[in-house]
Amino acid sequence: MKIQPYYSFSIFLYLSLTKEPQIILREVEKLMHKKFPLVIFLFVGLIANAQERIQRERTFGEPVFVEAHTLNTESDSVNAIVLFRIRKDTFVFSRQSEKMSSDFYGHGSIVVEILDSIGNSVARDIKELNLVSKDNTAQFLRNQYVQTLSSFHLLPGKYAALIQIEDKDSQRQFPDIRKSILVDRRNNISRSDAIPVKVPVKENQLECYNLGGDALFSENFGLAILFNHTLNESKIVYSLQRTSTDDSEDENTEIIFKDTTVDTQIFNHHTLTFSEIDNSIALSLIPSDSFSVAIVPIPGTRLKQGQYEISIRLQDSSRITTQFKTRWLDMPLTLTDLDLATLPLQYIMTEDEYLVLRKGNRTDRIAKFDEFWNKKDPTQGTAFNEMLAEFYKRTDIATVSFRTLKEQNGTMTDRGKIFILYGKPTTTDRVLKPGETPKEVWKYSTLNKTFIFEDPSKQGNYKLVESK
Repeated sequence: MKIQPYYSFSIFLYLSLTKEPQIILREVEKLMHKKFPLVIFLFVGLIANAQERIQRERTFGEPVFVEAHTLNTESDSVNAIVLFRIRKDTFVFSRQSEKMSSDFYGHGSIVVEILDSIGNSVARDIKELNLVSKDNTAQFLRNQYVQTLSSFHLLPGKYAALIQIEDKDSQRQFPDIRKSILVDRRNNISRSDAIPVKVPVKENQLECYNLGGDALFSENFGLAILFNHTLNESKIVYSLQRTSTDDSEDENTEIIFKDTTVDTQIFNHHTLTFSEIDNSIALSLIPSDSFSVAIVPIPGTRLKQGQYEISIRLQDSSRITTQFKTRWLDMPLTLTDLDLATLPLQYIMTEDEYLVLRKGNRTDRIAKFDEFWNKKDPTQGTAFNEMLAEFYKRTDIATVSFRTLKEQNGTMTDRGKIFILYGKPTTTDRVLKPGETPKEVWKYSTLNKTFIFEDPSKQGNYKLVESK
C-alpha cells in the first residue's frame, strides 16, 4: 500500500527536533534572501499552523519553567519565592583552555525585578549561573536542567516578578517573563498555595516538581499546603476534574473525583521553607508554633495528560481551588500531530484497519487512535502506555535519522520501518566497496534476525533487499 508522505509536517518535525523556533525563523530568512517567495509563504504558514496545534496539545518540557509561591510568616511580611527550571540548551557551552578538563562550561544570569501595583521596583535579585556539562550537543542539553530560586519578603499587595535570563557568552537574552504575585494576609486561613511535590516525605523534605506549578505525568504526587492553625482531622474532601484535553480543539470537562474523602498527611506545628539541594528545589518541614502542613495525595498514575482543576474542602467548609497540568517531559514529538502519529501505524495494522483509522473528522480519528492503543496498553488502569511510548520514541528517531533526499519523512523508508518495528539493531555494518552497491547489514542478536539494505542510486536511498 503506497501512502503519500506528509513532507511538510516531516520537515517541521525535523526542525523542531533539532532547532529552536528562532533558529527556524533564521532558516526562513535565508530562503527569503534567495527569493523563494512561494516556498516562504507555504513554509511560514505551515510553521504558524503547526505551532498553534502543537502548543494546544503538548505538555512536555519547555525551555524555561517559572512558578511563584507565597508562604505566610509570623511577621507582617510574606515570603514570596520564585522558582526556576531552565533547560541547559538555553545557554552556550564550550571548553575553556585554562581548565584542564574535558567538560564544557556555560555562563548565564537571572535578574528578578519585583514591581508593585503601579510599576515601581521594590526589590531585585541577580543570580549568576556557572554551569558544567559533560556534553554540549543540543540533543543532550535539551534534556538537562538547572534549577534555582529567588526569595523576597513582601508586604500585602499585588506584585509582578519581571524575569530576565541571559547567556553571558553569546549575550543572547531570553524573552522577558512576567509572573503575578498576590500577597494577602487578610485571609483568616493564612495559607500557602497548593504546591505540587513528590511523595513520600523523606527526612522532613519534599522534592518540588518545579514545572511552572504542574506535576509530572504518570507519577503519584501530593499537594503541599500551609495553614495557620492546627488540623484536627487527617481526612480532606476534594473534587478533581479535567478541564481540557490535549487532543481536542474544544474545551471539555471530565469529572475524575466528586467530593472524595482521602487520608492526608498532617504535620501540625510545622511550617514550610524552600531550599536548593543538588540542583533541585526542596520543601523542608521545620518546627513552628503557629502553622501546620497538609500533604494531599493525588493519584497521578491514573491522570491523563492535560489540565486539571482541584477543589479542596477544608474543615471550616472553606475551599482551596487550584489548577495544574500533568506534563510528559520526554513525550515523543510525533505524538503532537495526529497525521504524523497515524502514518507509521500502517506497519502494525491491516490495510483495512488503517483505512478505517484515517476516515472521519478529527474527533473520530482521535477516538479510534486512542482505542487502538488502549487495547495494547500492558498496564491497564494507568494513564501511561509503555508500548505507545516506545513505538513513538522509535518513530521520532526514524523520522530524522533515516530521511533521504527523496523521502523527507524517515518513517516512510525501509530502514525507518525496520527501526520502528524492531528498535535499534545489535550491530550495524556498512559495506562500501569500489564498483559495488553500498550495503547496510542490521543484526538483531536476541531476535536472531538480519536485514540487508542496498543503495543502488548511491544517494542514501537504502532499500530492504533481504531479511533472514
